[in-house]
Amino acid sequence: MGVLRDRMSGVIVVALACCVVGAGAAPAGAATAACRSLPAPAVELLNAGDAATTFGVDGSGVRVGIISGSFGNAGDEAVAADVTAGLLPGPGNPCGYRTPVTLVDDPAGDEDDEGRAMAQLVHGIAPGAELLFASGTSDFPGAIDRLTAAGATIIVDDVQGGDDRRYRTGAGEAAIQRAVDAGVFYTTATGNFGVPGAPGSPSAGFPIGSWATEQYRPTSCPQNVADLFPAASVDCLDFDPGDPADPTMGVTLPPAALMFGVLDWAEPDGAVATRFEYVLSLADRTIPFTPSDPDLATGTAPLQNPSETEVSEVQVSVVRQVTATSGTPPVALTWLPFPDRPELSSQEYFRSTATDTVGSALFGHQAYPAAFRVAAVDAADSTLETYSSLGPSTILFGVQAPVTVSGPTAAGVDDLPVSTTVLTGSGNFRGTSAAAPTVAAAAALVRQLRPDLTPEQVRTALTDHARLDTITIPWDASIPTERSVGAGLIDVGASLQALASAAPSPSTPTSSAAAATDVLPPTGLSAVALLLTMGTAAAIIGGGLLLLARRRQRLA
Repeated sequence: MGVLRDRMSGVIVVALACCVVGAGAAPAGAATAACRSLPAPAVELLNAGDAATTFGVDGSGVRVGIISGSFGNAGDEAVAADVTAGLLPGPGNPCGYRTPVTLVDDPAGDEDDEGRAMAQLVHGIAPGAELLFASGTSDFPGAIDRLTAAGATIIVDDVQGGDDRRYRTGAGEAAIQRAVDAGVFYTTATGNFGVPGAPGSPSAGFPIGSWATEQYRPTSCPQNVADLFPAASVDCLDFDPGDPADPTMGVTLPPAALMFGVLDWAEPDGAVATRFEYVLSLADRTIPFTPSDPDLATGTAPLQNPSETEVSEVQVSVVRQVTATSGTPPVALTWLPFPDRPELSSQEYFRSTATDTVGSALFGHQAYPAAFRVAAVDAADSTLETYSSLGPSTILFGVQAPVTVSGPTAAGVDDLPVSTTVLTGSGNFRGTSAAAPTVAAAAALVRQLRPDLTPEQVRTALTDHARLDTITIPWDASIPTERSVGAGLIDVGASLQALASAAPSPSTPTSSAAAATDVLPPTGLSAVALLLTMGTAAAIIGGGLLLLARRRQRLA
């Protein structure tokens, strides 16, 4: 693979050193099973099979930007093999799509080329779309800006921004808004933070990945918890909205379970008036965790069962220091799954009420209204993935007025075949990271048919025709579908059909299927590791725990 740098823009273009197909530009829809080494089941599952033959669209003329960890860390040969296998566009693509992927940036590192897996899924549905990639590992907002500047009209990400938190916006949300204001349709993976109650437990059928209340309810602390604060006046969060008050919430941890509990409350950073502690009461000890930065309304602590054989029952308390400035803000506990480790199996309070919401794990830029938030439906059986994050989520800071999103906007499909040189080589890509690019590809087909549509109109075209009747929802019937899957599974054919009668002629497919020369200018524990220290936990969060947790279900 040769890497050529455009001197005008500084953008890297991946030019693959392999034979160019002798035929000229590929006709729309040329990327059939006959010229691909792997099937593209998302095409049929999203009803996109007739996009080329009926509507004359394959994504040509549309630029799709992808933000993930890396694209080509596996090396030039691996990328070239994907092209010759028909899984990516570029010189040598057997389907005739010869415009190579543009690398806006792809720094070397130890990432596993998840961005290339995402690109393969976009190419499978919208093979004519021109693909761009930027790494979001170290500078997520900058990646959005760079892709927008490079001409992307659709952007899809599967990363967690460094400042993604509940109740507030950050630099990522600001960058998304800039992109949307510039005409970009922005879509994001909602995350893989959903945690189902274990079968046979009281929580079975309910999402238990979080617990949140719209206002702190004070009550007396248990004596063992109060004893931790002999010099302070404290009270505890009442987890029960009814009577009697309950200052603890029980959770059940299977053997070797490990998660991280994130405590957030709705006060502005830099003006935190209320001090909270996070306390775990185990059978033989009571352990407090103090937020490491007093200027931030957040704290993190591990939730761990050190036993490899025994179930652990843990009582969780949220302690407030009572001072003259103490308030009663909204409070949320979110349980972040740790990759390849068991999760909590049951939670005492698993039903949402008028004031308390259980199971919402949507936060950060994934909860930003301008982003199209994508849930994941399993391609194997059309069942919504239980790890797909649910809503609702409310933003109070960084917006003109409080805003709440009910959950994902709609769903794409995951559990899809990709090349074995991405991820860990399993050959299947799971998680909302896989579902999001299928929706980005659907948007590319819509934008080719109707390039005049605004981002909001593209959103409407997709959601108005999404379907709930084609998927199975695993959650209890009391949980509104808008929390878990939004409008439903995208139906590309229905969206295109609805737009076709009023559509201008599709844009001429000159970009992606043009000649190549036109391109150039998500370990076992010892007794010593009973619980990580707060400082270590905070460091892990800051250094990428969220990204790890986000990806924990991406592989079959």
